[in-house]
Amino acid sequence: KIRSFVLVSDCSSNWCKLQTLSAIFMRNDNQKEVLISVAKSLFSTIPYAGTALTELLFDYNGRIKQNRLNHFIEILSEGFTQNSDIPLENIKTEHFNDLFESVLKRVVTTKSESKLRRFKDILINELKCPTESETVDIYLDLINNLSENEILILHHHRRFGKSYVQEITRRDLLRENLVKAIENKKHDSKIFGISNHDSQIREIENEIMIIKEKHRKLEIYRKPEFYDLDESKYFFYIQRLYLQALLIDIGVGRIGTEPFYIMSITEFGTNLLKFPNESEN
Repeated sequence: KIRSFVLVSDCSSNWCKLQTLSAIFMRNDNQKEVLISVAKSLFSTIPYAGTALTELLFDYNGRIKQNRLNHFIEILSEGFTQNSDIPLENIKTEHFNDLFESVLKRVVTTKSESKLRRFKDILINELKCPTESETVDIYLDLINNLSENEILILHHHRRFGKSYVQEITRRDLLRENLVKAIENKKHDSKIFGISNHDSQIREIENEIMIIKEKHRKLEIYRKPEFYDLDESKYFFYIQRLYLQALLIDIGVGRIGTEPFYIMSITEFGTNLLKFPNESEN
């Protein structure tokens, strides 16, 4: 692998480097060719559909993968052009070699333009600022496996992060304090005929109202119609994000709250949205 990248470094242009890298990745060894030949023979024995299946698996499927790879190489080439300060010597590292191979394996299985551009950003960022993070493969799998709708839902749920949870905790505490203040007012009025708790009650009510209004404006991002989805599909995506530990149900235990209705993004989910660039919006 390292020898292959030495060859790449001798190319005079970024396009040459990328084409050489893709050729290295797509190269078949003798064992693979033998397996393909055997598979073709087996498919040919299937009545009626054998020829069509062979063409689908070995011809059409291969063309799709090659076209996806070619398109990604074009996107990556644009990235190199727009980032002329990339230290190309980092291409020769074993870590980037493994990362590049991992990305290309996923590139040929996706038709999503946004995912291809995210993969491009990952490679460019890694060349600029090598990290060798152990979580890269986990992030790559998630980017590849999550649907566009799931990524969009997760993106908008970033508004329901730590500060949102802290505000809910603060609101609950204020409600408890409000109940106590009202009880104290009743007690003082009954005993002394007057009470000095009115200003305290107003302050608490105003702060509760501010939090409530702020959260009311955010509720649109928890509505299926915002994503142009029906309710069953929306909650299917929400539950998939929950199972991936990207969202958490903070409504658990609240009276009158159904499961998966009050979701908050996890730190893991936030890091995925920031990956590969911490400054990414």
